[in-house]
Amino acid sequence: MDALKVEKSSFEVDHQSGLITLTLNPGDDAVSVSLSVVQASQLVALLHKHINEAAVEKLRLASYQ
Repeated sequence: MDALKVEKSSFEVDHQSGLITLTLNPGDDAVSVSLSVVQASQLVALLHKHINEAAVEKLRLASYQ
C-alpha cells in the first residue's frame, strides 16, 4: 500500500484490493472517499478536462485585458 499524508489529509492506494482512498480533514468532520481504480481514473479525467477548460478561459480573459 502506498500512502501520502499531508497535515490532516491522506491519499492511499491499496495495490492488493485496487482501492484508492482519499481522506480530507480526518476527525469529527472527516470526509473519506474510496474509489476503484476505474472510478478514480474517470474522476481524474473529469478533473483534468475541467482544469484545462478553466485554464483556457483564464488565458482568453487575460488576452482581452
